[in-house]
Parts: sequence; structure tokens; C-alpha cells
Amino acid sequence: MTNLRNIVEQIPSASILCVGDIMLDRYVYGVVERVSPEAPVPVLKWKSEKDVCGGVGNVAINLRSLGAKVSLLARIGKDAAGDEVRRILEENGVRTGFAVSETAPTTLKTRFVCGHNHMLRVDRELVAPLSPEEEESAMAEADKLLAEASLVIISDYAKGFLTKRLLAHVIGRCRELGLPSLVDPKGSDYTKYAGATLVKPNRKELELVSGRKFDPAGADFIPSVAAAARELISGIDAGHAVVTLSEHGMLHVRKPGAGEAKGADPLHLKVEAREVYDVSGAGDTTIAVLGAALASKAGIAGAMALANLAAGIVVGKVGTSTVSLDELRSAVGNLHGNAPFSRKILSLAQLKAQVESWQKDGLKVGFTNGCFDCLHAGHLSSIAQAKELCDRLVVAVNSDASVKRNKGPTRPIQDENTRSLVLAGLEAVDAVVIFGENTAMEVVEAIRPDVIAKEGYTVENWPEARFVASYGGEVATLSRLEGYSTTNMLGRLAK
Repeated sequence: MTNLRNIVEQIPSASILCVGDIMLDRYVYGVVERVSPEAPVPVLKWKSEKDVCGGVGNVAINLRSLGAKVSLLARIGKDAAGDEVRRILEENGVRTGFAVSETAPTTLKTRFVCGHNHMLRVDRELVAPLSPEEEESAMAEADKLLAEASLVIISDYAKGFLTKRLLAHVIGRCRELGLPSLVDPKGSDYTKYAGATLVKPNRKELELVSGRKFDPAGADFIPSVAAAARELISGIDAGHAVVTLSEHGMLHVRKPGAGEAKGADPLHLKVEAREVYDVSGAGDTTIAVLGAALASKAGIAGAMALANLAAGIVVGKVGTSTVSLDELRSAVGNLHGNAPFSRKILSLAQLKAQVESWQKDGLKVGFTNGCFDCLHAGHLSSIAQAKELCDRLVVAVNSDASVKRNKGPTRPIQDENTRSLVLAGLEAVDAVVIFGENTAMEVVEAIRPDVIAKEGYTVENWPEARFVASYGGEVATLSRLEGYSTTNMLGRLAK
């Protein structure tokens, strides 16, 4: 555990070059309320849309979210989508080197989404290799960017940028410079990745390149995958393979005779069950965290463990997503016994992102707050009433310092972490955040809930409620369950 924490804290010191195919992922969100009178198809009523970088761009932004220093080499077209890709990367602090094509447009994938369901995807792309002149320019740019890198991630989406000549140049220079090179592969010809440090196929990709089928229900599933992976990397002179197996975890093997590593070979890392909303970009997150951890001098087992945790976070989000350093720290912390509950305890930045995701999915987000020092039936009644008003309930908890200011020097009885954990253990509570101010206004302003609920307050003396009402949100005064009060309970105990 301590080792994983140390690895996470070292990630911001990593300097990583990402090379590969880039695309613009556009998400159009809406609701379906009727069928078109023109044809038997649903009508998606537009609510919002967002653009994010996909492919190697998503790998780069994942790395930036983790705090690493990142540069990127890719091809874009002379078009609006290319301009948007450039803007997003620069806005995220990624140093870019682009091959700008006069003929190949920037790949644009537009997804139409209702709730958690993708209704349709429209792709605009032209798969074409680099010209010899473009290859020369890309190789020269790679040499510049390699000078500042401690590790290279190659992300192949088979769009034509990663020619055999460019790959041979980048991997060859990595070997000369002593830099690890990690490949997220595509297709059935892995000879183009010859000499790479590590390749990361998924199960289907390994089946394609090996010509075998692997049955997860079979007794020889892991041994047969390991054998195929060893054969693969032996044939291309690669040092390692990490095979991602979806719900069956990850498997690592190294090339026979490549030197003895600590731990078992093969190393099979299982995963815990998670609620999956969207697998878009999960592979990008996995390779990004593997690379970031290895660049931070982690061993393969630690790097795989972190990548597994990160993939579990990202599949719980809708759309091509990233994992932040705070989220990864929290996931490592959650490996302690209270993990199912403490996952709900978020920083304000994490909460804001989560609420935005819920609201884009058409879910109604409710909010309440309090000290919740000694949880009693009155608290449970209020929380249950608040949850009836919404799909997802956020509970904000006063910090210890805030409770002392409001309740006096003898309070709280339980510290903020304990109070938060107890609340997170309630089924009705979907997220918990700790705030240090006297009021919860900062939290409310940040997340803009659809409904705010609390007992004993009227709008006149409730500034948070007035703010929610100002943008059309719902305000609810909850009924108090009489006979329950933390102050009275403590008074009776003192007698």
C-alpha cells in the first residue's frame, strides 16, 4: 500500500512523450421523448455537447490530469476539428508537435447519447499513410521531443500516422537513449513494434494476432493467454506484454531469457466488480497510468495495480474521460477496509465533475448539509426525505474547525473523516464532501444542484436556497422528526 502511494506521488515528476493517432471525440447529449413522424426513429432533443481529444490525445490528457509533463506527436488536418484538437491540448498544458496534412482530415467521431446509452456514432475520417516527406518531418520532430522524455507511449489506432518507418525510428531512438517504449497496438502485424519495451494488447487483439481463441471459463484460460503473449513478444523482440482481459483483469509476461523480475510470471491481476457506464477511453487510461507509473520507477506489479484502479474509475464515467491525481490517490486509499464507502467521499473538484456527469445523464441532483456529529434517527429521516426529491443526493459535512465555530470548543464528538464515512455508508447518500466555511455556499455555487433540502430553514434566512432558486432550482424545507437532537443527547449523557 505504502509503495503505491509513493508511486502516485512520484508521477508529477515524469516526462512522457505520446506518439500516435489522434482524433476529436464529440459527444451530443439529449433526451428522447418521441419517435420521428418522418421515419420510425427516435428524436434526440439536444441538451448539450462537448469535444474531447481521443486516441493518443486522450492518453496525453490523462497523463496531464495525473500531473505528468507531457509532449505529443500526431497528425491533424487543416480543418476546424484539427484547430479544436490543438486548442484542447494546449489548454491542458500538452506540448505539441503536429504533422499537418493537406489531404487527410482530422478524424472526428460524433456520438449521440441519451442517458447512459449511445444511440449512434458518426465517423469522419480518411485512413491514409504519411507521405515520405511527412515521415521525414515527423521523425525530425520526434528527435526533438525525445530529448526531454523519460518514457514514450505509442498509441496506434490504425489511422495511417504510425508507419513502419516512423515506428522503427521512434522505437530505435528509444533503445539508443535507454528510454522505455510502451505500445498500445492495433491490427495483426506486430512486427512494426519490434524492439518495444512493452506491448499492451487486449484479449481480442491477442486473439487476432495469435490466431487463437481464449475461453475465460476454461481451466487453461490464463496459461493459454500467457503462452500466446510470450510467443508474441519473443517474435518481435519486445521485453514485456500486458494483456488486458476486461472483467478478468490484467496479465503480465516477460520475454523468456530477458532477465528475472521479482514476482510470479505470469502475473495475473484480478479486478473487483464495478458499475460500468462507458468503456470509451479505458484503454487510453490504462496505458497512460502504466506509463506514468513505470516512468516513476515503479515495478510492473505496482504499475498494473495503479492502472487497474484507474480503469475502474474511468469506466464509471460517461464519455471519453480522464482520471485525476486526486482520484488515483483516493482509489489507493480505498484499498483499506472501508473502500466501498470512502469512494463516495470526494473533494470539491471531484464532486463538481461528478455532478456535471450526473446532470448530463439527465439525473436530478439533490443537496443537503449539516454537522452530523452523532448520527441519529432525526438525521436519517431528513436524508431519506431529501433522497425522495432527487436521483442522486449530495451531503456536505462541516469540517471539524467549522463545527467548533458553530457548536463550541467541545464539539465535534467525532472527527470529520469518521462523520463523512458514516454518511457515505448510507444507501441514500451518493456523494459526501467536507467544507470548512460556516455555510455550504461555496459547495452549492460550485455544483449548482437541482434541488436543495434542509429542515428548519426558510428561504429568507437560507442564502444557499436563495441561490438555487435564482437559477430555477427547487427548494424544499424538510419535516423535523421531533425528539432527536445531538445537543440534547449529549446533555442527557452528561447528567
